[in-house]
Amino acid sequence: MSLDVVSQEIEFQDKKQFGNVMIIGLGMIGGSFAKALKDKGLATLYGADRREGELALGVSTGVIDFPAQLTEEYVSKMDVIILATPVRAMESVLLQIKPFLLGTTLITDVGSTKGSVVESARRAFGNVPENFIPSHPIAGAEKSGVLASNSLLFEKHMAIVTPLPDSNPILLDRLHRIWRSVGADVVSMDVEHHDHVLASSSHLPHLLAYTLVDALANGERSQDVFKFAAGGFRDFTRIASSDPVMWRDVFMANKDATLATLDHFTDRLADMRVAIEQGDGASMFGVFTRAKSARDHFLRVLEQRTIGSTKEVRPVSLSVLPASALKGSISLLGDKSLSHKAITIASLSAGVSELKNIDLSGDVRITMQAFRDMGVVIEEMAVDHLRIHGVGLKGLKAPIAPINVHASRESLYLLLPVLAGQSFVTSVVAEGVLLNQSLSDLFSLVRQMGCTVTSEVKDCLPTVLSPGVCAKISISLKSGSERLRAAAFLATLYSPDNSDVTPLVLGLSHCEVLLRRFGMAIIEKGAGFEITPSVPVGADIVLSGDEHETAWLVLLASLLPGSELIIENAGLDSVSFDFLSFLQSIGADVSMPKAGLAGLYEGALRVGFSELKAFSLSSEQSYQFREELPLLCVVAAYANGDSHIKGIKNLPYYYEDRILALVDALKQMKIVSIYRNGELIIKGGLPQGGELDCAGDDRLALAMIALGARSKAVTKVNDCQKLLEEFSELESVAMQLGFHCLVAQ
Repeated sequence: MSLDVVSQEIEFQDKKQFGNVMIIGLGMIGGSFAKALKDKGLATLYGADRREGELALGVSTGVIDFPAQLTEEYVSKMDVIILATPVRAMESVLLQIKPFLLGTTLITDVGSTKGSVVESARRAFGNVPENFIPSHPIAGAEKSGVLASNSLLFEKHMAIVTPLPDSNPILLDRLHRIWRSVGADVVSMDVEHHDHVLASSSHLPHLLAYTLVDALANGERSQDVFKFAAGGFRDFTRIASSDPVMWRDVFMANKDATLATLDHFTDRLADMRVAIEQGDGASMFGVFTRAKSARDHFLRVLEQRTIGSTKEVRPVSLSVLPASALKGSISLLGDKSLSHKAITIASLSAGVSELKNIDLSGDVRITMQAFRDMGVVIEEMAVDHLRIHGVGLKGLKAPIAPINVHASRESLYLLLPVLAGQSFVTSVVAEGVLLNQSLSDLFSLVRQMGCTVTSEVKDCLPTVLSPGVCAKISISLKSGSERLRAAAFLATLYSPDNSDVTPLVLGLSHCEVLLRRFGMAIIEKGAGFEITPSVPVGADIVLSGDEHETAWLVLLASLLPGSELIIENAGLDSVSFDFLSFLQSIGADVSMPKAGLAGLYEGALRVGFSELKAFSLSSEQSYQFREELPLLCVVAAYANGDSHIKGIKNLPYYYEDRILALVDALKQMKIVSIYRNGELIIKGGLPQGGELDCAGDDRLALAMIALGARSKAVTKVNDCQKLLEEFSELESVAMQLGFHCLVAQ
């Protein structure tokens, strides 16, 4: 083709966003890149390839606009040049185009190794020119040639750009834009890091697939191996159909990183061989558990990248019919908060723990997944039974990705002090309400452990925890938060000396009882507790029933005439015991279990109908019973006389908001309630029924259901999705006990 013809071609093309782009090497990757740009009208595409047939096919199939040669008349007119040749051919191509290149032409490549490409450029030019910026799309297939071109190949796939210190910033920006234009998610990475990452994620799997197929094909039973191979063999060995020449060149070009990755893998493979030889099932299960966790994480990342993370939530309403009575005997599923704590302590114990009657619904699985991600073997023996192979206080392994607590505050408060006590750096992320919310109380606690906490927004998630030297821990809690109390006790496990915790609210909580059951020395001393440092030991534990569900059922049975209820597996800490004792003082017919050796009140709890009296609650009592305060408002609505609840304005804002929302519900149900100066007065009567909205608050939903239990008409409570997540057996419990509470149609 003459110079005049070339000039006319270039002159008469519309100047498009990326101008004239030359693809050198019209294989599947180069052809797909060209086709994507061409289909979007972003460039005038020229193709160069030593195979004349591929060039002809490129033009005839519309992959490129014009064939080209590596001569001055073409090279000097290009705005962008893409090297899509095998990595070992890079130096030769660069030498060919070097005399004709302009300093304004962006040159990049698509090779899967970067160190060798940079060295090729350095040998060809003497130094790497500022307009040569390597890159690598993480996309491909086993097919080859220009006929395999796919304009959507890079959509929702990663493209790694590996700039050098002297790279031209304007051209670097253009490279980012050109990759984004074909649908890729672009990230930057240094050359050495890229080669080690790709050696692990791409090169090693190909090496294993090629070697496995070759080994089996040359074995004594090769015919039957391939004849009876199932889908797993096909899926794993699929990549052995890739271009052998290309992969030979890749392994030769990325030798050092591949050997380092291969050595690491063969060490782990040797460990697995020993485990199989010795029948070490726990070690094997640990590897398989961690591998499944890592694979699941990869799939979650891939799914978010391809379809996003939107999740439709179906609104759920519950209808409460009046004239029920609770009759019968029931065992409740384990306390959800207690389930979080039991999984945490068992994971940090030495030995195997059997946890029964554990609630695995909702965000409990977030806590469980976090420990699995850090190497803890957790077997699900039944729907409410876990076998946990503890690793000790500092036996956790660094997770492959940030620990995601999603929107689970319970998981966050238990995990952060545990992570602060490890020897590795950990990132913690969250979703929804936990993001950018001040967690100064929790962060202050982990800083006492010697841990460095780094956040973009002070004392907020996401954050990075860097280990330090933990000194003796002495904690005086300024908040009555049970989550913070549990976090404080977990922090003391990492103290090198005796430590102490002084809670704001006196008495024994579930966390201390659990730690005692795992062999920890926790002694009540003055207004607080003294903890002697030691490693928890594995234990067999049957969790008692959920204390909040217990309190709700006690209230319902007290309100509904004809009720005779036995909760067989109640478990009451000091606050729960005091709450039910208060109900007794205003007329409730409750027979409570006795205190056990660990300090918890455990066993059968009996309750029947009784008329409840109006009451007066002090500010101190309001704070102590803040979790169950909505239930006490319901008691006041049905009691004879006026009830006074003081100190509401002194509660944390979310407890006050909950009560104010319930006051609105009382008014809708025609119950007179007056709130002024932080004191709530409720005049007892008979609720009228109606439609209420709990705004997604599970505690508020339970109170509203109880409010409608004996009302004059049907009560419908909207937005109960969270309640059914937290109290997963609500419908079955209601049916078993004869309580008319149904999911509304």
